[in-house]
Amino acid sequence: MVQIHPPLPNRMIREEISKLLAPLIQNCGCELWGISFSNNSGKGRILRIYIDAIQGVNIKDCENVSKEIDFLFQEDEVFIDFNSFEVSSPGIDRTLFDIKQYKNFIGDVVSLTLFSKVNGQRKIKGTLIDVLDKRLCVEIKKEELLIDFKNIEKGKLDLEDQLNKKNG
Repeated sequence: MVQIHPPLPNRMIREEISKLLAPLIQNCGCELWGISFSNNSGKGRILRIYIDAIQGVNIKDCENVSKEIDFLFQEDEVFIDFNSFEVSSPGIDRTLFDIKQYKNFIGDVVSLTLFSKVNGQRKIKGTLIDVLDKRLCVEIKKEELLIDFKNIEKGKLDLEDQLNKKNG
């Protein structure tokens, strides 16, 4: 008899996959930056795995990590709801997945999408001033906003700001 388990919430799936993949990715000389899920018509549910390294990540790193993950992806039941996976670098306008990552980018411009509005806005773009225990302080038009980390649906570095820093 086949046991059918109810689907786990995304947060729990993310944690379980992270625990499973982090050591494997470390063995390839990289670190797990984060994971995300998406649905793609025709391709089904896709697991996106972002990796990084001190020296940066290249296509060969992505290939090596992908090969290491492939066997697990086919065998481990945590991946049962996914049709495929992709491995890539976080890119210059990287998505920020946890509060520790935000601490590395104080002074940079961030773009945030919130679950609940703050000052009447769900989308906020401003300079990251500080990272407190469970909140971010973002400056927008000379006004500082405190945003609860749990209210952030998606946060990423602003591409234009990152390109200006790279070229400046």
